[in-house]
Amino acid sequence: MQKLERHIEEKLRGLNNKVFYVACSGGLDSICLAYALHSLGFDSRVVHVNYQLRGEDSEKDARFVEAFCEQNEIEFQKRTVNLAEQLQDGGNLQELARNYRYQWFKEIIDTDEKNCVVLAHHADDQVETFFLNLARKSGVMGLACMPFENKGIYRPLLEITKSQLKAYAKQNMLEWKEDISNASNKYRRNLLRNEILPAVLEQIEGLDSSILLIIEQFQEKQKELESTITPLVETICRDQVLAIDQFTKLDSFEKIELARQLGQPASIALELAKLINTQKGKKVEFIQNENIRFNCVVRERETLSFIPSAQKNTQKPTLVIEQTTTLPASYSKETIYLDANSIHGELTLRPWQLGDRISPIGVKGTKLISDIIAEAHVPARDKEHVLVLHDDSTIHWCVGLKIGSKAIASDSSSEILKCSVTFPESPE
Repeated sequence: MQKLERHIEEKLRGLNNKVFYVACSGGLDSICLAYALHSLGFDSRVVHVNYQLRGEDSEKDARFVEAFCEQNEIEFQKRTVNLAEQLQDGGNLQELARNYRYQWFKEIIDTDEKNCVVLAHHADDQVETFFLNLARKSGVMGLACMPFENKGIYRPLLEITKSQLKAYAKQNMLEWKEDISNASNKYRRNLLRNEILPAVLEQIEGLDSSILLIIEQFQEKQKELESTITPLVETICRDQVLAIDQFTKLDSFEKIELARQLGQPASIALELAKLINTQKGKKVEFIQNENIRFNCVVRERETLSFIPSAQKNTQKPTLVIEQTTTLPASYSKETIYLDANSIHGELTLRPWQLGDRISPIGVKGTKLISDIIAEAHVPARDKEHVLVLHDDSTIHWCVGLKIGSKAIASDSSSEILKCSVTFPESPE
């Protein structure tokens, strides 16, 4: 058995029950990986995306990969997408292509628990990724580069160099296609690969090996960070708050990991650290996309309050009005009993507004609803959800916080209305 095949067999040991879908462009790396997996007897298939970006060359690559699979009796699947058409409205070409193929990978993995995807990233790719992420200030996660396994995607060649792959291809008389776009230095990775790294590695012998060793250390550090921060993020998602003293105890790496797990860049970690030294009510806005759970973070007295992103939920709180002839032995702010003859017009439930006032029981005059909310220390995430019950002229109830005195029922009331509010279940 050849060295590369022994390495792959060792990396994938214990995964013999898996079905491996090899993402194959037709280039050296993926052709070697597809051939080796098939030679080792793994249950493997090949998948190929034709982005139609290079005209006839794209079609030739797709036919080449299909012919390779036919020759080696490997199951072949192909998808074709017109990226040029999608780019007419703008966008990043490489990001769009990556998103498309990774969405396909996810579909494959989700179809059957035995399915996994295998990518041919190798040691040279790791070194390039390290320097690119170093320039992006992407924290430990970025400097840990590509893991061997992540969410059903495996990379068994991360310790194999490009020269070793070429030697394997030569030994097995394999052919492959060269993507001419790889020669263009308009992309940062290509510039690094074609110009910068060769010059640096020529001058500093063994630098690439040292970088791979550093990457291993960062990957271990990343595992530690995830074990520390993941439970914290789970708590935030459940309770929507984080104690300030918990946040201040995190080191800079942990704060960046917290931001990452919340779907935010490292810069947000710095903004959160600054937020601690500001006054109550200040906030940090989150960068938004469809997967971001929170809209912003608000500084409370002793906590950071995470405000959920707007969620589609057409259900609204429901006002329940029941006629009754008796009053309870004890009262709460969760239910109000009104004298029907003191109500002017229709009772309506709505969110509070700036300037709203109520005449609370036991207080002379009126009081701003905003002051009632502040005195109750309602968390910022809940303030907009505070409701008031009013008729045509008066607010009678700040739901759950204060009851007004203007129409409160008594033992002498001939008609009593029991008012309560039911809330819809929160969306998953």
